Amino acid sequence: MQTFFRTFPLRPELFLTALQSALAVVVQTLVMRTTVSSLERLTRRAWGLPCGSGFYAEHPCRRNAKRVPGYLECGAGLSTTLHQKDSWDDVESATRPSEVKHTTETPHTSKQGGPREFETRVGHDFHVHSRDSIINSTSGGGVWEGRDDCLRSVSLAEDVWHVLTVDMSLFRLLLLEIVLEFLMMFASALVLTLIGACDGVPLGGTTLLHQKMLLAFTTVRISSDSIYGWQEKTPSTNAEIFTLALLGWLHWLLLSVAGAVIVARALKPLQQVAFAPDCVYDDSNLSIRMMVLRKDVILYDLQVRIQAFAGGEIYDLPISTGTGGYARWTGVFPLTMKHKIDDKSPLRKDFTDMNKITNIAVTVTAIDSDGKPVFGMAEYYNPRGWVANRPEFQGWFSGKPVYPRMLRGKFGDQFRFFKVPNDERGLRHAQMESQAMETKTPVTGPPVFLLDFDNFHVVHNEIPPTNIDSPV
Repeated sequence: MQTFFRTFPLRPELFLTALQSALAVVVQTLVMRTTVSSLERLTRRAWGLPCGSGFYAEHPCRRNAKRVPGYLECGAGLSTTLHQKDSWDDVESATRPSEVKHTTETPHTSKQGGPREFETRVGHDFHVHSRDSIINSTSGGGVWEGRDDCLRSVSLAEDVWHVLTVDMSLFRLLLLEIVLEFLMMFASALVLTLIGACDGVPLGGTTLLHQKMLLAFTTVRISSDSIYGWQEKTPSTNAEIFTLALLGWLHWLLLSVAGAVIVARALKPLQQVAFAPDCVYDDSNLSIRMMVLRKDVILYDLQVRIQAFAGGEIYDLPISTGTGGYARWTGVFPLTMKHKIDDKSPLRKDFTDMNKITNIAVTVTAIDSDGKPVFGMAEYYNPRGWVANRPEFQGWFSGKPVYPRMLRGKFGDQFRFFKVPNDERGLRHAQMESQAMETKTPVTGPPVFLLDFDNFHVVHNEIPPTNIDSPV
C-alpha cells in the first residue's frame, strides 16, 4: 500500500477518505437526484474538490454536517426557512410554479412578450456564454462573401496554428496525434519495403513488409528487438540507413510540434468566472450577476465594462460604483454589477422604449492571485428586440437551453444565515440549543453566510408596466 501511495499522484488521506465515503455516496445518490455521475463525484472527492449535495440542516462548521433535499422560503424581513423534503422530486413538486406556463412557443405581440421571454430556465446554463455560443449567436449572424474567401488571411501557417491551438477540440487534437503516429509507422514500413525491393530483396509474400514494419517501429521510438526478440538479419543498406534517420527526424519534428501545441493550449487562461444566464432590469437598475468558480481564487483589479447596442450604435453603461471596477473580489460571494438607470443613463436619456435595445454585452478582466490574466464575457439579448425575433436567431437556440435574455424583474436571493429547518422561532443565536442537532456544542466557527447556488440563475419576472411614467 505504501508503494502504491508513493506512485499515486494524490494525497493518501484524501484517497482513504474517498474509499471510506464511497458507500455513503452511493446510498445518498439513491435518495437525492443529481446531474453528476457517481464516478465524477468520487473523483472530485478524491481530489478534494466540492462534491456535496443538498442544503445544510446542520451548521457547516460541524464535521460531516448533514445536508438534505429541500428548498428555501423567504419570510418577513431577513428570515429564511429551509423546508426539508424526502427527495428532490418532492422539492420540485412543492416549488413548481402553477402560474408560469412552461412553453417554448414564440409569442409575437408586445403584450405577450418576446420569444421565450417568460420561459422558466431550469439550469445554471454556464455554457450559454461559451465562446462557441457567442460566436454562433453574434458572428454567426453574418457570413463573408466575395471573390475569394482565401484572401481573408495573412498567412496559411498562422491560420493552421490557430486551428490547432484554439479552434480544434481537445478530443480531435488527441485523435489527430494518434492518427498521425499510425500513419507515420505505416508510411515508414511502405518506404522501407520499397527500398528493400529496389535493392533486390525478394518480397516473399508479406514477409518483407512484416520485417520492415517491425523496423519502422524504431522510427517512433519503439525498440522492436526488446519486444519481438533479437534475431539475425541482413545489415541495412546505405539507403535504408539514410531513410531511417530521415524518418526518425520527421517523427521528432512531429513530436516537437505536438508538444508546442500542448504547451500553447496549457498556457491559455482558465475560466475563473461565470455569468448568470440572464440579466435583469427595472426602473432603477440594470443588474448583471457573476460568480468566481473556485473558492480559493482572488481577483485583483477587476475591470468591468457594460455596453448596450441599439440601432447600430453602442452606448457605454458605467457601473454604479462610479469607477471602472473593483479593487478585489473573492470566490466566496457572487458579484452583482449594477448600472443605475437615472437621468444620466443612456437607457433613460437616449431611449423612450427599452425594446429598441437589441442586446447588452459585459466584459470582465482581472488578475488572479497567481498573477495570471482572467477574462470573462457575456451577452444578453432583449426578447422584444428585433434580433431575438429573427427566425435565424431563434433557429440557433431551437431545441437548446433558453438564450441569454434581458428580463424585467429581480434576481433570486442567495444569502441566508444558518437556521434550523422549519423552526417557527426564527433565526437562532449561536449559543442556543438546537433540537435538530445531536450535540449541544455552540456554533463558533465560519461560515457566516450560506449561499443558495440553486438561485444563481433564478429571475423573478415582472410584467412591464403599461403606464408612460416608467422610464424603461
